Amino acid sequence: MKKSLELLEFLGEPVSRDMKETLAHGSRQFRMSVHMTRVPSINNVVLYSHWHEELELLFLAKGSALFHIGQEKVTVRSGEVVFIPPNLLHSASRLDQEEIVFYAVLVHFNFLSSLENDQIQQQYILPIFMQNRRYPKLITREMDEELHIYPLLEEIRDAYQQESLGYELLVKAKLLEILYRLQKCAIHADADLDIGESRNSNSLQAKKVLAYVQQNYGKRITLADMAQHVNLSPAYFCRFMKKQFDLSPMDFLNEYRIAEAISLMETTDKKMTEIAELTGFCNVNRFTETFKNFYGCTPAYYRKAIRNHAGDGQHAVRCDTDLKSY
Repeated sequence: MKKSLELLEFLGEPVSRDMKETLAHGSRQFRMSVHMTRVPSINNVVLYSHWHEELELLFLAKGSALFHIGQEKVTVRSGEVVFIPPNLLHSASRLDQEEIVFYAVLVHFNFLSSLENDQIQQQYILPIFMQNRRYPKLITREMDEELHIYPLLEEIRDAYQQESLGYELLVKAKLLEILYRLQKCAIHADADLDIGESRNSNSLQAKKVLAYVQQNYGKRITLADMAQHVNLSPAYFCRFMKKQFDLSPMDFLNEYRIAEAISLMETTDKKMTEIAELTGFCNVNRFTETFKNFYGCTPAYYRKAIRNHAGDGQHAVRCDTDLKSY
């Protein structure tokens, strides 16, 4: 089996100013990719909130996690598949202390589309990418006894990594077979157009909040600042954030700041006082207190644990590996 030539180590997803993921998924000649992600037990966050224009089919090989996909929350166990529509915010957090391993198959519209706007494109491909047809966000083990999606994704992963002659044809054929099998549980969304428009509006506002926090987390930010950025009253904004992210606005901000602090702890030798200042905490005591609320230990203890893991040859940070290079 061909070894991966590129290993990207980072905490969280690289994203643009509007929180769109910036990782390249495939090439212009082959607009899909397969990633393997390993999240060691020392990291609580599995995926940070982000979005991308590709359809994502994610299958969990080890561990369990709570996924937020748009406004839906699903608990995912090993052996199950997550269906993530294009352009939809999603994130995930761990449920226990087991290491988590998952594979993500990301597919661009251009990979599946036809040269002509034929019946296949009109009836099956466009509805997925326009979100006019809905699919269950979670394919459970029980559901997959009939659908057999998980084994097909494993075949796509293996073909993608091995790159045997004609593998591109096999990958595309298997993806189309998955879409065929998913038709059994598809729901037309035309009747819920108003609901869909409301969800799209909420998604846009959530992306604005994410972008604002990403650009300003190192500064002093108040609840009123965040609410004003999306033209909502503070009270309504609190309800909005709870529904979108299952967090209060300030907990959401602090979670992002802690994530940035962890990245600095893992990749630099900066002192805790400097890290606290760079990530928007008023002082190191406030930073330590907030960190303990999220992780149950002090930042110094966490950094020591990271280095001990690295010394044992284990991954200290979340690792995302494209299963082949181009």
